[in-house]
Amino acid sequence: MSLQPGPGDGATAVTVWSLEMTSPSQVHSGRVPAPLPELRTTHADKARTSRDCYAAIGTPWHWVDRADWTLEQWQAWTDRPDHHLVTAWLDDALVGYYELEQQAGVVEIAYFGITPGAMGRGFGGWLLTETLQHAWRLPDTTRVWVHTCSLDAPAALANYEARGMNRFAEHIEWRLVTPQ
Repeated sequence: MSLQPGPGDGATAVTVWSLEMTSPSQVHSGRVPAPLPELRTTHADKARTSRDCYAAIGTPWHWVDRADWTLEQWQAWTDRPDHHLVTAWLDDALVGYYELEQQAGVVEIAYFGITPGAMGRGFGGWLLTETLQHAWRLPDTTRVWVHTCSLDAPAALANYEARGMNRFAEHIEWRLVTPQ
């Protein structure tokens, strides 16, 4: 997939939404699934874990912005104090993950998702609740934001809004989407 300057030559219109939350009181909890996944915040190789989660969860939704990164680029991304990686596991199987990036009082949900096999089991709403609560626990947080698009999982936008996030921007990008 690649960005295009406009329609034509097989380009697809993709709607991109930006959402935000400006107070922890806005968080609406998702239901707690059973069984409850284990959250892991310590990873022996943070760069590889981030890369592997990005591929496992993002490939079906055309996440390609980092698909060609070297391990050194992944390490530069993850080996910073303002980067936070959390994975969710059930019986030693990955069910989801998120990555937060602190940006001077603002926290971006840089990546969030659940594995295709975990969809429809209540993990998405629960994990997004955990993500938002984690973001608000970080020092000096005044705003949490994320962007998603019409290529993302069908429930993504609704999940963000159900957890209390509000749209603040929307635009169209033209992308040449290659089959997965």
